[in-house]
Amino acid sequence: MKSIYNIKLAICSLLVFLGLNVVAQETIKVPLTNPNKEGYLKMGILNGSISIKGYDGKEVVITGTKRDGHSRRRNRKEREGLKRITARFLEFSAEEFDNKVRVKSSSNGITDFEIKIPKNFSMKISTTNRGNIYVENVNGNIDVSNTNGSITLKDISGSVSADALNKNITVSFIKVTPNIPMAFSSLNGDIDITFPKNIKADVKVKSERGEIYTDFDLKTKSSEAKVTKGENNRGNAYNVKVEKWITGTINGGGPEILFKNYNGDVIIRSK
Repeated sequence: MKSIYNIKLAICSLLVFLGLNVVAQETIKVPLTNPNKEGYLKMGILNGSISIKGYDGKEVVITGTKRDGHSRRRNRKEREGLKRITARFLEFSAEEFDNKVRVKSSSNGITDFEIKIPKNFSMKISTTNRGNIYVENVNGNIDVSNTNGSITLKDISGSVSADALNKNITVSFIKVTPNIPMAFSSLNGDIDITFPKNIKADVKVKSERGEIYTDFDLKTKSSEAKVTKGENNRGNAYNVKVEKWITGTINGGGPEILFKNYNGDVIIRSK
């Protein structure tokens, strides 16, 4: 059993005073226990964007940039005869153990991250406010979530589970890992996914207030409406919800790929 002391921890803390035009930015490098094996990145932040690109290196390179927030403070009261000292904190940390890298960021202010990782990397990443998520040139299992921003995944090999509440999801695959189900869901944005033309999949798709488009030869099949019963607060009454999905197969069928949308379109492309 590996000792807990083998954990590598990198911490960045930067404080900038009086720097209206100074960018608070810092880069840290995190070596992997075994650079020749696949890695895993876990990261969830409250405010900011996350941009991740795969490269040919053997370590994880993390750059954090504090976004200027002075515009939100312009209406603060000035004190006569005193100078205002502005302080911008940039704090984040990265911990590595057995090729698993976890990045943490302070919830104060807005910090954007640019991260370089070896190409064979899986990840679970999320952000909540004031930021988008972008991932490029990665081979692995990707689990990504964004509440108030978009998700863009480019030149992906592997599998994806993605959900965005208020923006678009755009994904382009180079290669899909066989026999792994995938899911894409959005409430108020389009879902636009491009697969290799030879993909084999069972498709399950629904959009409440949007349209569904594809250039695949989707072999649709009839499906019964799903009826869900539940109690409500009106005595012994109960409510019934009927859900209707479009189901079908691509290239003879395979693992299930689910697309669920409410106010946007679902676009399934081939290349």
